[in-house]
Amino acid sequence: MLTYLNNGTLTLEIHLRTNKQVDPASFVPSNPCSGNLLKGFNDEEMSDVAFEVGGEVESAANRRKRGKTITTRFHAFHAILRLNAPSLSDMCRPGDEAAVPINGVEPEVFKMLLYFCYGGKVSEDELEANAKAIIEAADRFEVINLKLQAEAVLTEQTEVTVDNMLDNLLYANSKNLALFQEKIMDFVAENGDRIVGNVSFDDVPGNLISDILTAVARGKRSISESAPEDDLKFMRVGELRKQLHDKGLCIDGSRDAMIALLGENSASDETGALET
Repeated sequence: MLTYLNNGTLTLEIHLRTNKQVDPASFVPSNPCSGNLLKGFNDEEMSDVAFEVGGEVESAANRRKRGKTITTRFHAFHAILRLNAPSLSDMCRPGDEAAVPINGVEPEVFKMLLYFCYGGKVSEDELEANAKAIIEAADRFEVINLKLQAEAVLTEQTEVTVDNMLDNLLYANSKNLALFQEKIMDFVAENGDRIVGNVSFDDVPGNLISDILTAVARGKRSISESAPEDDLKFMRVGELRKQLHDKGLCIDGSRDAMIALLGENSASDETGALET
């Protein structure tokens, strides 16, 4: 015993460990609403409208050619479409016996769109493989968030070149793809010396000139220099959309339309503040 003493003092080293008991009563399930909605996806018994999708579909390679596809029937609940695909819901009424014909959309693409309306998620692989087809359908039926998801994927996967720049620009403008258009404008601003004399802008709508000038001006600014918070004209599309979303405003539109909407909203807020 004496050998364990240190100057007459016995020192003990004690290790303690506690076992925390998990209270089984602490489990609380999440809101089942989203999962329950998906259970009703394309369920005939839980639906009050139907769509017959297929028929003529424009060829991506040559839009003058049309090909026949086998039609596929889909079922949906009108109230869900009213909230998530307004233009699609306007094509039918609850309880219609006849299915509404939908041409110009591949059945698989329509299925993704309908699944998204029910709260489902379209995978990254599906977005990459069908970006333009999804944009076309989502724009047509006003499924805005799906359209913007497909646009983000298209923007990421597209390599803009001098040869394809003009076609991509006209396409982006025709579908109000502000993010994709911004990428092309950045390319124009960075490669002006390669574009001048090699690309004709005769067919470019006049409203795009403002975007081109904005991209050039933004490119001249110092990378470390940021625009004032209220300087909407130099904001990136992502920030414009975020501000619109935070205010509960529509985020689908051209750059000019988004800036105008934010300006109108700010003016309305200021007027309301003065009145109070």
